[in-house]
Amino acid sequence: MRDQAIKTRAAARRERARAAQANGARPMLARLGVAVALALGAMQAAHAIGIVDAYQAALEHDPEFAGAMADKRAGDANVAIGRSYLLPNLSASYGTYRDWTNTTYLGETSGPPSSYNVYHAYSASVQVRQPIINLEGIARYRYGKAAALASDAVFMGKSEDLLVRVLSAYTDTLFALDQVALATAQQKTFEAQLASNEAQFKNGQGTRTDILETNSKLEISRADLADAQDNLDNSAHALEAITGLSATLDVAGLDRLSEHFEPTLPSPAGFDQWRDIALDSNSDLIAQRHSVEAARQQMQVARAGYYPHVDLVASIGKNQSNSLDTIGQRYFTKQAGIEITIPLYSGGMVKASTEQASANYDHAQDDLRDKTNKVLLELRKQYNLCNSSMTRIQALEKAVESATLQITATRKSVDAGVRTNVDVLTATQQLYQSKRDLARARYQYMIASLQLKRAAGILNEQDLYVLADWFRPDGAGALSKANPAHMPTIVSVK
Repeated sequence: MRDQAIKTRAAARRERARAAQANGARPMLARLGVAVALALGAMQAAHAIGIVDAYQAALEHDPEFAGAMADKRAGDANVAIGRSYLLPNLSASYGTYRDWTNTTYLGETSGPPSSYNVYHAYSASVQVRQPIINLEGIARYRYGKAAALASDAVFMGKSEDLLVRVLSAYTDTLFALDQVALATAQQKTFEAQLASNEAQFKNGQGTRTDILETNSKLEISRADLADAQDNLDNSAHALEAITGLSATLDVAGLDRLSEHFEPTLPSPAGFDQWRDIALDSNSDLIAQRHSVEAARQQMQVARAGYYPHVDLVASIGKNQSNSLDTIGQRYFTKQAGIEITIPLYSGGMVKASTEQASANYDHAQDDLRDKTNKVLLELRKQYNLCNSSMTRIQALEKAVESATLQITATRKSVDAGVRTNVDVLTATQQLYQSKRDLARARYQYMIASLQLKRAAGILNEQDLYVLADWFRPDGAGALSKANPAHMPTIVSVK
């Protein structure tokens, strides 16, 4: 990205120079060329994204989060569905008919023994029904509220998960980039070492064993580089899937972790405090508690089948010729009153439904206890990981410093005849391994810090923004020195 920017600025300068030398229509064309060059440079710069950019893109493109939003909308509808059982129900009906009636008279009649009538009839009515006493409706309303609250809590959990998934995908890609950079630097170091061994062997100062040892390490480093490149490709595609930026994502231009990154202890410091927060605020536990309440209300819905319900009913109707005795007559009717429905027997359905709902309620309670245990286990795991990661990071930072000094000391020992080529190769590998472990430990701490707050139920966007401040858009990250130009090379080993 930096080389591209330099080339773009150079192209712009050349365009300005040609514009200064031209006349007539040439200056306008030159200015157009400058504008195009600058626009191309801006497009290239736009390909690089930071963590915040990745998160904002994920809010719009991540399919899992989009599904969570759809689930929330569906869950919110439970409130209106439950309320409908307590609100008036208005219905209207209309029917028009053509009747053909053949009547036969039995016994003695003064007229014909039968008659045939064809006539038109219709019926129209409007009815409103307002529940007055309806235990089932009350239970369904309460169920709808509990289900909607559970859906809201689930969505909050999915929103928190998105923050963790974005950071995980982003740091996985950065770690893969670090691995590629380290593997490349290690390979170049071994190539330089092999060239030195071969030159010394030709001069009669080295041995074939040194060449074979270095060549073996070189081939292993090439295999490591191939694995690192595969990991980078997989990680980059995982990040693209979350952010939807497959067409514009430039992984080489991602913000890099600052070499001055300093992890901090989780606050509050005590696990018991984190435990209390999680029991009150964890979105999974909140959702499950509302699910328990929803299951309890479902049990009440089933039990309501034993009880009568009372409705206020009012209707108006208009009909014409609805029977043979009223041919040619039209009626307009108004009705208002109380209607009581008393269930007597439903084939055992109410009893079976109540038993089923009761079992589901017990199951929901068991799920709540199980989920509470899992949340607390995850909370302790991430709490311990945050604390241990700080010690691990500090130790690995010292290990990198020691490994760097060890290479210099080992080279001097080889010159003095105390150490061998194998010692130099081992020291070099130790340096790269320490750098890889340090990068991994830093990223693991970041993810664990978000996971800890996720388990406690207090994770929000600001937590991601705080971590994003430790990343730099210029690529001068914690492992910038992994570039082969900055890594210690091994030459003139005797």
